[in-house]
Amino acid sequence: MSETDNLMDFRRNFYEKFHKVLIPAIEKLEGERKTKLFWAIFLTIVLIAAGIAYFYFIIAYKIEGRRKEEPGIYLIGWGLGMYYIFKKNFESKIKQKIMGVVSSCFGNMQWSQLYSLEDAKQFTKAGLFADITRTTIDDAFFGTYKGVAIDIVEGKFINGSGRNSSISFKGLLIKLKMNKNFKGHTILMEDTLFHHTPIKSLRHTELEDIKFEKRYDVFTDDEVEARYILTPTLMERLAGVRMAFLCNKIRCAFYQGELLIAMVPTKDLFSLGSLVKPVTDTKQFERLCDQFISVLNLIDYLKLDRQAVL
Repeated sequence: MSETDNLMDFRRNFYEKFHKVLIPAIEKLEGERKTKLFWAIFLTIVLIAAGIAYFYFIIAYKIEGRRKEEPGIYLIGWGLGMYYIFKKNFESKIKQKIMGVVSSCFGNMQWSQLYSLEDAKQFTKAGLFADITRTTIDDAFFGTYKGVAIDIVEGKFINGSGRNSSISFKGLLIKLKMNKNFKGHTILMEDTLFHHTPIKSLRHTELEDIKFEKRYDVFTDDEVEARYILTPTLMERLAGVRMAFLCNKIRCAFYQGELLIAMVPTKDLFSLGSLVKPVTDTKQFERLCDQFISVLNLIDYLKLDRQAVL
């Protein structure tokens, strides 16, 4: 797969492959979508109706006993969860069938549901979230743009096991390999009252932008470099990434030659298995394209493809 040279080529490549390759590959799944939608609605109605009928029965006949309400609660709960179960099942199936084709529409991106623990730990070493021992990956995309390696990963990152386990981070990770020689370690995080540093070797640094200071904390071991990197334009690009991926919180770190970004989305990302919309609905794929382009905008702005020292 050839690599696109600019964002216009990237978008053009997406739309060409979308119509020529992707639509023919997925339109055959439309019948299955309709079938699953029917059963999801049917079973939801049946189970909720059964739950309501059960409650009517125990009230009408004055049934006594401990936990007498539980069967009705379970029936209604299963009914409410039935649509979600069918949706996730269809989403999983459709991804396995078409995500290889979908990712090829975005330049030379490849899709996987695996991401190495070693690569994920780079984010913890950079100070973006606590330590992890295992991962559960929903979607991972790997590729390059102008020679810059890109990882885009959605999943859960967990520390410990069993009852002693906890989620260190759940959301979206982006890693961009930089050809520039950033010497320092700089972290951008949401603003906190006491500006507690995530890593002892980094100190809190105030920037001149008042609006910026109200929203974010900066920790760095190289204040000059941090001020050079964290410009208002960079913040606009990061805001564009946050909006494209529908995320509320965003953290990033310049660390060991990489730009690392961690975001918490407000909804499930890369979701292509809607039961209520045709499988060929363009909006879900256009949103994917916009998300990738928001990342490539960062590469263009920071000129990460150029080998230069700050």
